[in-house]
Amino acid sequence: MKRKEKRTQLRSMGYVAPAMLVLIFLLVIPLFYTLYCSLYNLDYLVKGDFVGLGNYLRLLKDVRISKSLLFTFEITIISTLLSVGIGLLLALWVDREHGLFAYLIEMFGLIPWVISMMVAALLWRWLFNGDLGLFNMILKALGYNPIYVVENKNSAIIALIFVLTWRLVGYAMIMILAGLKSLDPVLLEAAKVDGATPWQLLWHIKLPLIKTQLLLSIIVLTVSNFTNNTVPKVLTSGGPNDATNVITLFQYNLGFRYYQFGTSAALSILIMLITSLIIVLYIKVSNYKI
Repeated sequence: MKRKEKRTQLRSMGYVAPAMLVLIFLLVIPLFYTLYCSLYNLDYLVKGDFVGLGNYLRLLKDVRISKSLLFTFEITIISTLLSVGIGLLLALWVDREHGLFAYLIEMFGLIPWVISMMVAALLWRWLFNGDLGLFNMILKALGYNPIYVVENKNSAIIALIFVLTWRLVGYAMIMILAGLKSLDPVLLEAAKVDGATPWQLLWHIKLPLIKTQLLLSIIVLTVSNFTNNTVPKVLTSGGPNDATNVITLFQYNLGFRYYQFGTSAALSILIMLITSLIIVLYIKVSNYKI
């Protein structure tokens, strides 16, 4: 029996081993190599002196980093709240609908999530273009002056938040809808018989029962928005005048524009620690028990 159990364990480990090797080579080894690079002066990929925590201290003292980090938190919070809020409303709406109409809403809601971020950002950049964009072509046809969205600070920030929200609404809708569909209809009918209003039904029964789906949606959307580099890079390129320079774009520029790879690696580690802390805080605040 012991030999049979050992063979079973070895066979199970053999099934898991390929996936574990992929994770090790794609995640674990790069993570430790990034941590190693962050401890050295690594300009232009030339290994310099060992600086220890020097790169981290330099980042913490940099005013541009704190400003970029604060802006990243702001657009992350706003876009996540909008995505989850709109996704919740759409999920409640679709949950009441049936047939082809409900399926169409789900399908069109998921399109922004499944298409390439690069393609989506390029599409919106073209739509917002001040000279050749579709929106401004319509405005010109109506006799109005064109609006240069990405060239203006305030409108560029609004456009960035809009695109981030648009991209993730479908994911939030599907996750919350899955939770709503799993609710026991007998429980809901019993609450209605007891005189529960639609608001009481939502606040005291539906939302507590889909707590897991809501928490997972908030975590995924927050991390996705906080670490998103593609949309800001393609849509606004951090401009105008660094007005939309999010922390991941700042980290990208450190490495691939200024070739300060040691400092860029240190910033990557800090971003990873911040996102990990965000996940822990969400779980603690929601009092979620695994």
